[in-house]
Amino acid sequence: MIRTLRFWILTLISFSIIGILTSSLFSSYLVTKDSLIDNSLEQNQVYSKKLAEMSEELFSSMQLNLEGRKADIIKLLDNPTELTIVLNQLIVTSKNFNSVSVIDKNGLAIATSPNVGIAGTVIQSEGVKEALDKKENIITKPYMAATGRLLVLVSTPLFNEQNEYLGMLNGTIYLEEDNFIRNILAEHYSKDGSYVYVVDHSGTLIYHPDEKRIGEVVKSNEIVESLIRGDSGSSITENTKGDLYVAGYTLIEASRWGVVSQTPYESSIEPLAGIILKIFLYALPFIVLFLVVAFVLSTKLASPLQKLAMYTMDPQFNRNELEIPTWYFEAKQLTETVENYRKQQEETVEDFKTQSLTDPLTGLKNRRFAEYLYSHLIESKNNFSMIMVDIDFFKKVNDEFGHNAGDEVLQFLAYRMNRVTREEDYIIRLGGEEFAIVMPNTLLEEAYRIAEILRKDIESTLPPTNKAITISSGVGEYKYKAEAISSFMDRIDQALYKAKSNGRNQTIISKYSK
Repeated sequence: MIRTLRFWILTLISFSIIGILTSSLFSSYLVTKDSLIDNSLEQNQVYSKKLAEMSEELFSSMQLNLEGRKADIIKLLDNPTELTIVLNQLIVTSKNFNSVSVIDKNGLAIATSPNVGIAGTVIQSEGVKEALDKKENIITKPYMAATGRLLVLVSTPLFNEQNEYLGMLNGTIYLEEDNFIRNILAEHYSKDGSYVYVVDHSGTLIYHPDEKRIGEVVKSNEIVESLIRGDSGSSITENTKGDLYVAGYTLIEASRWGVVSQTPYESSIEPLAGIILKIFLYALPFIVLFLVVAFVLSTKLASPLQKLAMYTMDPQFNRNELEIPTWYFEAKQLTETVENYRKQQEETVEDFKTQSLTDPLTGLKNRRFAEYLYSHLIESKNNFSMIMVDIDFFKKVNDEFGHNAGDEVLQFLAYRMNRVTREEDYIIRLGGEEFAIVMPNTLLEEAYRIAEILRKDIESTLPPTNKAITISSGVGEYKYKAEAISSFMDRIDQALYKAKSNGRNQTIISKYSK
């Protein structure tokens, strides 16, 4: 079979296109794989840092709670009954301790809350001995208490006016039971196998999704070794089972604990196949177009030689009709980085979504989010309560200190609301100095209680201007199908207006009536 020049040109171009496509896909594979790994490393590093910062704030809050009650505790050391009442109050207000106790300088447990059966006994546990020896604010390493619980002790010393050591005030965290660490971290387990764990400065697991591993020593792990050295960072590592993970890790300075966030290696690169397929599908129309163009060009390129061949075969061929044009073919290679484009578009969409639902000044949710939230709660047939909050005389703040100071006051209020409210509550900036706290599945009485806690907290805490401010609030409860959401909002708004009309710095309840 005699193959024509056009056949060989088409073959050459086809092999060139296939070669270019193959090399492009392979290069894209390598680049995309590295990009996915780097992105996963960065995400886990940022995530572990965020969780570490949250834990750092909680530890500071726990120490402050203990420090704030030291004076009362010292006065009541000789009165275990009254001391127990104070401890009961402390454990309610602190929220983060599983139990609190007062132990004298000889290790005698004077009082505890709740009653765990150790009051009146001398405690010989490792953590108590460590706290008694150091006589300073400490967070102990995990140890087994006399009650049989694996726990961590947060301790602050007690000194009288003569600087004589009297004992210590302790808060305990039960590692194998419900605690603030689990409240922060337990929800961060992903279906793709990603999870978070925490180790102390000796390499002992403080938290792990597998509760059986809490208390296990894992200091042979290379990431744990880095944390023990005081380092933070990210790396690809093997766990104790030999599985490959992409991990980020951060040291908590206050406790010298380390937070590790890790994702299975295979999960990190799982999108790779889909990305390469998309690149191929995007390139396919161009491949077809190139082949069509190649067919046309090959015909034109072969045409001059065909005419020349006809001339040599037929000497009588009319020379005047012989035209042999010169055609120049230049192959151009186009490399498209689809993954970078996809990633950019994805980040742009996500950033836009976040920004559209978030107040840029306070970091709280905005009015648009509130509309989504109301619809969701109504569709899910959930009852909820709402606190509508307004800063009293906020215009005076702006007039006296300037708008920048006013912004700082708004940020201050947002921060205090985050401290007072629960994890399941939603804090929304409706606009200006007006805020709302939406509390799903919460009765009116509980909402009022929290509103009052917030009001008193704001009243007793100085904002950045160092000039006290107050707030007024309206509180109401929405019951499914009892009234329209617009009517409910009007009711809360009227309650807020009444609070401001009645002298401000108060909370008014709005009850539904048919």
